[in-house]
Order: sequence, then C-alpha cells, then structure tokens
Amino acid sequence: MVKLGIICEGESETVIFNSASFISFLQTMNIELVAVQETGSKNQFYGGRINSHRQILIDKGASCVLALLDLDKEECITITKQKITAFTNQEIVVAVKEFENWYLADSKALSSFLTKLISVDYPEIYDEPIDEMIKLNGKTFAKSKPRLAKKMLNAGFSIQNAANHPNCPSANYFLTKLRSIANN
Repeated sequence: MVKLGIICEGESETVIFNSASFISFLQTMNIELVAVQETGSKNQFYGGRINSHRQILIDKGASCVLALLDLDKEECITITKQKITAFTNQEIVVAVKEFENWYLADSKALSSFLTKLISVDYPEIYDEPIDEMIKLNGKTFAKSKPRLAKKMLNAGFSIQNAANHPNCPSANYFLTKLRSIANN
C-alpha cells in the first residue's frame, strides 16, 4: 500500500481529503492517506518553503507526496508548477482557478446542496466559485470555505464526480496523478 501525504493550501481541501469518503476512495486504489498538510497560503509552495511541509509528511511516514495548489489568477499552470521545488516522490497538481471550482463540476452534489437541478457547463472559468454558487442559488449563504466543504460532502460531493465533468480537466488530472501514485 502506498503511503500518501497531501500538501494543500486551505481548509476546504483539508475537509474533503480527510473525509471518510475520500479516504475510502483512496483505499480502493491501495493508497493510505498518512496526513494532509495545510500550508495556509500559496506562497508556502514557492522558494523552497514547501520543503518543511514535505518533511512533516515524510516524518509521518509518507512515501509519496501530492501537492495541490490553486492557479487563482495566474495565467499558466506550467509556470506555476515550475516555481515549486521538484522531488522524485512528489506530484504537483494545479486546480484551475480554485479547488472550490470542482464543486461546480459535481452537478449531482451541487444540485443537492442548492436544492434545485443545476448543471454548470464550464466550472473552471469562475474566479470566485463560491460567488457563482450564491448566484445560482439566488440567495446568500455563509462564505466559510470549511463550512461549505462540509455541506458539499453532506450533499454527496466527490472529486471523482467532478473529474467526470467534461470541462473540469484539473479534477481529472488530480485523479490521474492519484492513479499514477497507486501504480508506482
């Protein structure tokens, strides 16, 4: 079984990655989630600062590290990835715009959460996916990212569903990297 550590920016990702459903999904691929290391900011991925976060995961027993960060308003995924120190046992995934855009890609969970049938054609075009969810809902809800992550989990959100959306390539790439890790 591969022992995986995940480095991510924020609380939303941490909630999703530490969920029973995600851990169970990883186990089907023969991956054990050792720990999730939240950096608190995108800048922690650059200039060698990622090393301390990686080391925490390795000290906890991770044999492989997956780093997930948001593209935000940067223009190029490749350049964003190149700013991160490379290691042989590390994969890097950049979520187009924000991780929360993946919520827009899971039509089933989004419809359940917003209590009306919703389908978003291009989930990764929105700079502020939570604002788009509020617009789709027609009424305001709390913008707390960890609270929203919990609510989306309760609505059935899964990265697998987001990855199945034809216009959410970063979620699909994330699953591709997980499968690659599982096969090493």
